[in-house]
Amino acid sequence: MSNRRAGYGSSFFIRISSTKSDKQGRLLPVMRHIASLLVLLLLLSVLNACSYLPNQRSIHHTDLQAALTFSSTNIMIDNGNDFVWKGVTLRLNNEYDLTIELMPRGITSVSLADFHNVQGQPFNPQSMTPHQLNIQAQAGFENKPGSFNW
Repeated sequence: MSNRRAGYGSSFFIRISSTKSDKQGRLLPVMRHIASLLVLLLLLSVLNACSYLPNQRSIHHTDLQAALTFSSTNIMIDNGNDFVWKGVTLRLNNEYDLTIELMPRGITSVSLADFHNVQGQPFNPQSMTPHQLNIQAQAGFENKPGSFNW
C-alpha cells in the first residue's frame, strides 16, 4: 500500500506540474503578444504626438525662395516667393553687407560694389569672388522674418 501511495503521490505531482507548465506554456506567447502590442501602441502614440507638434522655426520664420545669378559686376536675386521681402540685409562672403528696404517679387539686380565690410571697404568684383550669400528679411510672409543661405 505504501508503494501505491508513493505511486499515486508522484503521479499527482507530475500531473500538477504538467498542468502548471501547460498554463505557463500557453500564457507566455499571449503575454509576449500583449507586450508587443503595448510597445507598438506606445511607439505610435509618440509618433502621433510628435507629428502634431508645430515646428517652432516655421511658426516664427519664413524660408525665403531665391534664385541667384552672378555676372562680373552684379548679383541678380530672383525673389521666388509670392510676397515682398522687407528690411533685407544681404551678407556676401560672410563679411560684406548691403541693406535694401524692399525686395519685390521677381528679379532685382544688385551691384557687387555696393557691398561693404565693417571698415567701409567695398567688395571688389575684379579681385574677389562671391562664394557665399546670406539673405535676411525682417518681414516676409505674414510679417515673419525670413532667411536664405547660398
